Amino acid sequence: MSNTLAHVRASGVLRCGIDAEQAEYSTTDDHGNRQAFDADLCRAVGVAVLGKNAQVTMMHFPDDRTSMQALANGDVDLIATLTDDFTHSVGTHIQFTRPVLWDGVGFLLPANSQVTRVRQLTGKKICFIAETTVEENVRAWFAREHLSFVPFPFQEEGEMQAAFATGNCGALAGDQTRLAQLRAALAQHKQRSRLLPDRISKDPLASATLDNDSQWAAIVNWVMEALVQAEESGVTQANAGRMRTLAASPEGGDPTLRFLLGGSHEIGTTLQLENDWVVSVIEATGNYGEIYERDLGMTSSMKLPRGENNLRAGGGVMMALPPK
Repeated sequence: MSNTLAHVRASGVLRCGIDAEQAEYSTTDDHGNRQAFDADLCRAVGVAVLGKNAQVTMMHFPDDRTSMQALANGDVDLIATLTDDFTHSVGTHIQFTRPVLWDGVGFLLPANSQVTRVRQLTGKKICFIAETTVEENVRAWFAREHLSFVPFPFQEEGEMQAAFATGNCGALAGDQTRLAQLRAALAQHKQRSRLLPDRISKDPLASATLDNDSQWAAIVNWVMEALVQAEESGVTQANAGRMRTLAASPEGGDPTLRFLLGGSHEIGTTLQLENDWVVSVIEATGNYGEIYERDLGMTSSMKLPRGENNLRAGGGVMMALPPK
């Protein structure tokens, strides 16, 4: 049994790090509040390892650096979401799962703006936090496209948001999760705004573990794979128990579904989990699509379209690895 799995089971608690992305602390990331989404991912891992009554402790950190240090120190067992790029993955002793959320720099516009595509922002005043990767991405995109814009940098997020709310920005640049969060906050004050559908950068977020415990890394990775596969296979929070019964029957059809829901008695053994762990997870959290819609999507306050986070069949990039 892996050291991390043994520790989690001995303590009876999964310690999960959540990067809260406080703008005044982080200049490398500009993600919005995804704490509900992260908490559901933590809950999924906890249920897989500890069962339906799993106890999960969420530990919040103001930026990626402090969350990574906590993981390195052994203060948390995983980080729910962290940007998977060269800086975060090389020389850090961190191992990432599949991307669980695709974010990226986009633009928030006043509701009455006539702009429908990024290229139409040519010559307009664009607001952003200075000396961040958002600024780098905006400048790089406009230079690459041989277009010009009027930069309007800010040191404080509150000042930038006030400038946008008072009509002093043609657009506000930031990662789309943060822009969706701001749009929801503005709506509470009856100030309408809208997101452009385009993103000018890619920012894949993945769950992270240390690279010195391959079994623990495999468990966390396959929990994320199972959430996506459950959506692909039509397994939901409401029907997971019934689907398990069908998959366990001798004539139970789809071999992927049979494997996923424990009917073949293979999915738990190698990971040292129960063979029905996926059923328990889906009953606790729902599949990937249910988690996204509840925490970030159209049934949440953020109302962030799924975009790349849709299944491949729906025009996105989310696709589970095959079990065999």
